Amino acid sequence: MMKNITLCIVLFFFSFCNAQKWQPIYYIDYSYADRHLLRGGFEFIVMNDNHQNKLFLGTGYGIVNYNGKLHGIPDLHLSYNLGTVLFIKAGSSLYHAYSLAGISMLNTCDIGIGYSKSFNNSNVQIQGFTAGITFRLTNKENVYGRLKIGF
Repeated sequence: MMKNITLCIVLFFFSFCNAQKWQPIYYIDYSYADRHLLRGGFEFIVMNDNHQNKLFLGTGYGIVNYNGKLHGIPDLHLSYNLGTVLFIKAGSSLYHAYSLAGISMLNTCDIGIGYSKSFNNSNVQIQGFTAGITFRLTNKENVYGRLKIGF
């Protein structure tokens, strides 16, 4: 049931992007919270203001090794980047919810720490303090921050 709902959400995002002619931002994310988790997918800019603050909405898919088996994990997250130096991120999958905060390097790379909490009835336990890094790849002009040197 949850896999069908997740598939419908992902299909909705793809159809929405085609209708809006939005170009996706590709991301790859690695995090560690008592086990290694590798994710990849698409992000879209939901909000972009004059001070280079951006709100990214991301959807993707990841893999984690739990009890000697690889498990697939759909991912949905929001990342709010304050200027080009700080970020706050919150996300969820079928198995856990997580939040991170840290530094952003011109919105190309986010490095942060936070906490992950497993859902009570989940088959895969991903819980504890979390460290993560995210890389964004796109040729879209307004994604990356501008480096200002001098006055």
